[in-house]
Amino acid sequence: MILTLGDSRTGLVRKVNEDAINLDVENVYILADGMGGYEGGQIASTLAVESAGNFLERLEPAELSESNLKESILLANQAILDRKQDDDQFLSMGTTMIAASVIGDTLNWAHVGDSRLYVWHDNILKQITTDHSFVMELVNEGKISREDMRFHPRKNEITRAVGIEKSLTVDTGYFKLDNDSLVLLCSDGLTGMIDDNVIRSVIADNPRRTQDDLKKLDKDLMEKAYDAGAKDNVSLILVQFTETLE
Repeated sequence: MILTLGDSRTGLVRKVNEDAINLDVENVYILADGMGGYEGGQIASTLAVESAGNFLERLEPAELSESNLKESILLANQAILDRKQDDDQFLSMGTTMIAASVIGDTLNWAHVGDSRLYVWHDNILKQITTDHSFVMELVNEGKISREDMRFHPRKNEITRAVGIEKSLTVDTGYFKLDNDSLVLLCSDGLTGMIDDNVIRSVIADNPRRTQDDLKKLDKDLMEKAYDAGAKDNVSLILVQFTETLE
């Protein structure tokens, strides 16, 4: 059994929501965080999730693989580049993007940017994706700690994005879902406001057996981000996986 919930909200500072999510395809989860000015960011993220969704909805469930998720992001990249040709004012727009799917007990994913994919199981929260960002490069070089990332003056600089260049490297992967696994996709509007320890604590304090439970978890995560200032738009997708026992 799979329970799913998606939520995308304008923060307390931004005038419009430049994030976008798409849950229109069964067992497919797409999230994007746009950049390039209010209208540009909104257009980029919307184009990304719509073009990826349109491609993936034409596939059979068994075809929702790593390679096809990657292809959906490459198609989103081209859709944004094509849109730029129509209007010079959007030349700087682009977006982060995560596309994920569940086939049986396997979660496949493809990723560009600093939006994140986490999995929670046995009281352990693990970040699956690696941020494509300036501050993550500093962490990898040992120049700052992960705890310093949220407060660095260049924390919003990403090193790879959808819709910037025709050639795009997309990270992909997969992992097995254990019984009672929770998957979290989120924009940096969440992780930029609260750290992993807070996310871990909120998940640990919430049961996840029903759709109402997921709504409560979403509410609590959003409240933490807003209490911290919600300086960016906040988007998340929750996917609760429970094996059906005969």
